[in-house]
Amino acid sequence: MKIIDRIKKGQEEGRPLFSFEYFSPKTAQGMVNLQDRIERMCYLGPEFIDITWGAGGSRPAATLEVVSNAQKVYGVETCMHLICTNNPLDKIDKALN
Repeated sequence: MKIIDRIKKGQEEGRPLFSFEYFSPKTAQGMVNLQDRIERMCYLGPEFIDITWGAGGSRPAATLEVVSNAQKVYGVETCMHLICTNNPLDKIDKALN
């Protein structure tokens, strides 16, 4: 289900909605820690989680790995958050493609 549809459904049901935002890890240990944290926090029932694409010098591939694992392993809807500040247009275009 699309995130906007989840939000609309929650509003129609009159229930509180929330999500969590995570930054992609820069190291292998960071990836392990993040996966563990996502697993624990998904028990709280967020509508979706937001993974920031390439934040703070993290690799874009790490974002894709986190998103893929979150959807496949934990069944949580995901949104990739692209940071455009201080990024050249060609890098943003590449990420969007």
